[in-house]
Amino acid sequence: MRTEMKASNECLYPTDVFLVSCGMGCKRITVSDIAYIEAMKDNCVIHMIDGKCYTQSCPMGDIEPELNPNMFKRIHRSFIVNIRYIDMYYYGYVVLENGMEVHIGDKYREELKSSFHFWGSRNRNK
Repeated sequence: MRTEMKASNECLYPTDVFLVSCGMGCKRITVSDIAYIEAMKDNCVIHMIDGKCYTQSCPMGDIEPELNPNMFKRIHRSFIVNIRYIDMYYYGYVVLENGMEVHIGDKYREELKSSFHFWGSRNRNK
């Protein structure tokens, strides 16, 4: 059944909607409403902008290729964020609209910075 659901999900909703496990069934979520995804051991917790969370029994590496790289950026080995919901960018972390502070791993800093256009400053190399 899981294989059928994935195949159905890929055909009907290629990028804007996912089906996620929820209790005894599946819940349809809009991808653009995902604020961030957090890795926790062998699971991923999908945090929605409305505060709801969905825990999935899969590694982050299974979810990441399904996400639009223009919308979602991996900023730490344990976090992928929807850049639409980044409220503040600091050298070592970002603050999301919901107030969550997420550390930016050194490995991911330059790629995240390249996703933004900085106005009003000449020195943004930090």
